[in-house]
Amino acid sequence: MNAPSRTPFRRARRGLASVALVLLIALPTSGAGASPATTSLPDTPAGKLGSALIQHINTDTPAQIRQWAAGVMSPSIGASDKADTVESLALAARDSGGVSMVDVASDPRQPGLLQLIVKDAHGQRAMIFLAPDPAHPELFGQLELHAADDPALYAGWPKGPVSDGELARLVHNTLDQLVRTSDFSGCVTIANDGKTLFDECRGLAERNFSVPVDQQTKFHIGSINKMFTAVAIAQLVEAGKLSWNTTLADCMPEYPDQETARKVTVWQLLHHTAGLGDFLVPAYFEHREAFVNPVDYLDLIARQPKVAAPGASWNYSNAGYMLLGRIIETTSHENYDDYMQKHVFAPAGMRATGFDRVDEVTPKLAVGYFREGPFSTAWKADWLKIGLKGGAAGGGYSTNADLLRFAAALREGKLVSAATLTKMFDDQVPAGPGGYAAGFGDRLSHGLHIRGHAGGTEGTDANMQMVWGTKAAVALTSNEGPGQNWFLAERIADLLAAANAAKTH
Repeated sequence: MNAPSRTPFRRARRGLASVALVLLIALPTSGAGASPATTSLPDTPAGKLGSALIQHINTDTPAQIRQWAAGVMSPSIGASDKADTVESLALAARDSGGVSMVDVASDPRQPGLLQLIVKDAHGQRAMIFLAPDPAHPELFGQLELHAADDPALYAGWPKGPVSDGELARLVHNTLDQLVRTSDFSGCVTIANDGKTLFDECRGLAERNFSVPVDQQTKFHIGSINKMFTAVAIAQLVEAGKLSWNTTLADCMPEYPDQETARKVTVWQLLHHTAGLGDFLVPAYFEHREAFVNPVDYLDLIARQPKVAAPGASWNYSNAGYMLLGRIIETTSHENYDDYMQKHVFAPAGMRATGFDRVDEVTPKLAVGYFREGPFSTAWKADWLKIGLKGGAAGGGYSTNADLLRFAAALREGKLVSAATLTKMFDDQVPAGPGGYAAGFGDRLSHGLHIRGHAGGTEGTDANMQMVWGTKAAVALTSNEGPGQNWFLAERIADLLAAANAAKTH
């Protein structure tokens, strides 16, 4: 539902925070201060773990690497995350034909953190993120594998401002290249100064019958929904029905863990600082038909281990946003879907946005597809990988046109007041190269704030970014994921920021 701007804040099952840390290293334009990339692993605990990992990918059978990986991962890694990682390694051993090192990079702000870029026998690249357990440096404290685009994809992109026509040409050619190299399917729409600069789609909405994508195709948008949920909470604060410091216990006496509920505030839930874990655990996927409305998640969320004390640190949490969905219900006395349609989507003119169930027929909704491992080339439908129904934490659907309508409505004060928006972006929590505000990521580019959210999981890759203080925004939707297609929207947002900044000088 899984994703600020350069930080995706998007994965549904795992890795939200850690993928964010990876991107501190990976993105040269983010100002992260990362060390120069090399192809030699350092003589450090992280380097030794990386060397062993590559050796096992290159020599082990899937069964052998599963056995090895299970013994070298820290007990601090959650059971579901560990299972996902072990399976990713097994698939890498099965599909890669062996890997070779392309780049290694580190970030001085994240001691021990390494990003490895490797490529397989066919040239497909993958990003490996790893760090040792501080208490047991012979064990992985964090480990993830993700398919990666070739950096040559953006090699010709300028750093400074370009004309509208040049921007359209760049994006058109990049989409064509993504189709050739990764079978891209989705849409990109760019708006600036009240006009549409670019609006193109590629690929298939449904592969069995070769149904093409077009501008009316609806896509699942993952954690982009979190912006909608945050705006709804802000509306209730404006109406005097909540305050930012209202506790979970104040508005949800039904929550099973009242001891925690008395310590957790709405503000913390919005900023992912409530210390909650996640609900995307085996019990959820084994009984997904039981989870339809926010209230259905309460027991499951309350049973999950806490990851930090309330207010202590930033830990991306789908659970926190599902609780916000329930707070919207208990405070407004409307169910979440109805509230969103009436108070967020309708005022913004979003007529193609909503929340579907996997057993419903939703006209023009694309089928989601994913690849089983970082080096796999075969697509699989996402039916068995997603929840029964999207909601407050993510998983709803929309179109690029509707996402840009949301951006315009937010900018024009149709959803919340300017003062409330200012408050939502105050006191951001450092995350990635920027910060996480109340439901929005935020980073600076060319002196302007880029604000929005990305979303991604199996069958979903989406991103909507706004260049704040201007009328520029970009939306990207895709029915393939998780992947790196969301990053294209970030590159576009940077060029929009550059062009708008140039106008003021």
